[in-house]
Amino acid sequence: MRLVILATLIFSIFAGEEVFGDNCAKPDEAMVVAPPPVKQEYYTSFRGISLSNRPDNVRWNAQSLGFDTMTSYFVGGNNVSAITIAINFDEVGRADFDRTGKMVRLALKQRFFSDKPIFVRKFADDLFESYEIQTSKVDDDVCFQDVTCFRGTSKFGEQFLILRIGTDVELYVRPESTNPAGG
Repeated sequence: MRLVILATLIFSIFAGEEVFGDNCAKPDEAMVVAPPPVKQEYYTSFRGISLSNRPDNVRWNAQSLGFDTMTSYFVGGNNVSAITIAINFDEVGRADFDRTGKMVRLALKQRFFSDKPIFVRKFADDLFESYEIQTSKVDDDVCFQDVTCFRGTSKFGEQFLILRIGTDVELYVRPESTNPAGG
C-alpha cells in the first residue's frame, strides 16, 4: 500500500507541469482594435465598465485602464462565461455573462478603485450618493458579525451590494431582477 501511495505521489509531482502547466489561465492578448461602443445611458458605469458591456467591451475597457484580463468560456462552446480583471494575476474584478453575451453580474474589489485602503462606510456613502442609489434592507440579510454590507437599488433598477469581510471590500452589481421572488 505504501508503494502505491509513494508511486502516486512521485507521478503527481513529475506530471504536475504537464497536467496543469498548459491549462492555467493566461492573460488575454492585448486588444488593438476597439469594439463597437455600447449604449450606457441606462446603466451605472465604473471606470467605463457597466452591465451594458459585452465581453469585448469589458476586455477593452479593463486593458485600457492597465489591467490584465482572463476570459473563461462555457463548456463546449465559444461563448464567454466570465472575464476576470486582474493586476499581476491578483483578481480585482469579474464580469459574468449569460450564453448570449449579456452581463449578469459585475463584481469589483477595492483594488479596482484604489491602491489605498478603502473605508467601507465612506466608500458606500460616496458611491450611493454619486450614483443615486436608494438604500434597502432585507429581513433575511446575511450581514452579521465580521461582515459589513450595504444594499441598494440604482435609479436604473440595478441591485447593488457592498460587502466587507475582514479587510476586503467588494462591490457586486446585478441587473434589475425580473424574478418575482427577487432572485
